[in-house]
Amino acid sequence: MTIFQLFVIVSQVIAGMIADGYVPIDTGNMAYNAIVYRIVGGNEIHVYVDNRIASYAKYTEGPWVAQRWHDKKNPNEGWWADRFIEELIKRIAQRVNGEIT
Repeated sequence: MTIFQLFVIVSQVIAGMIADGYVPIDTGNMAYNAIVYRIVGGNEIHVYVDNRIASYAKYTEGPWVAQRWHDKKNPNEGWWADRFIEELIKRIAQRVNGEIT
């Protein structure tokens, strides 16, 4: 499998995960524009949220600490590190019939 074939798989998996609700969606900007995946060094694909596109992304991942939330829990807390990345790795591994790191 070439890196470009893997890139297509990553693109398809991320689109499926957005559709399955793994990414918080309010306006859609973060889900549809800020999740970026790039080929790096010819043999790696990096997936990240581009904070230049969605500068508020860090607030969707962490706990709410502002008084205005009245001690409510952020319903999206941990969406990236705890759920999205783990599921992304699992789904890609299933598609390529192996392990990825």
